Amino acid sequence: MHDFEPLFVAAQQASAAGHPDQARELYAKAADRARAAGAALPLAQALRHLSDLDREAGDAERALTAADEAIALCRASPDATDLDLANALRLSALAREALGQAATDLWREAGALYLDADVEAGVEEAERRLGVRIAGDGSAPSSGRRPR
Repeated sequence: MHDFEPLFVAAQQASAAGHPDQARELYAKAADRARAAGAALPLAQALRHLSDLDREAGDAERALTAADEAIALCRASPDATDLDLANALRLSALAREALGQAATDLWREAGALYLDADVEAGVEEAERRLGVRIAGDGSAPSSGRRPR
């Protein structure tokens, strides 16, 4: 077991108990230790959690920095799944939107990855944000809703 793994557990517990500041501190420690260990995927996962917490706390700039680093790590790591990448893309899109920036390409990519992973909530969120249906064949989204 890596020394950052117990920090993830403690951070999840703090978050579930309604202590976002404590959770953020623990995820930051986990990120530091994962970075020191050269563990790209755990680092990306910690950064995703940090991005989410920072965005919810109103710090969209810091959230965007963490999300974009998580995206880069997911793209570079052979261990990262499409779902890992989709989750990081989603957080970058949310942070960009909070900053008043466009996030269309991020939502398209995340939506397509969520569709491939059969994560309906992710597909629905991307479709809602884009105002279009996510095509299941890898093509660009088309207008209209996906049949249920």
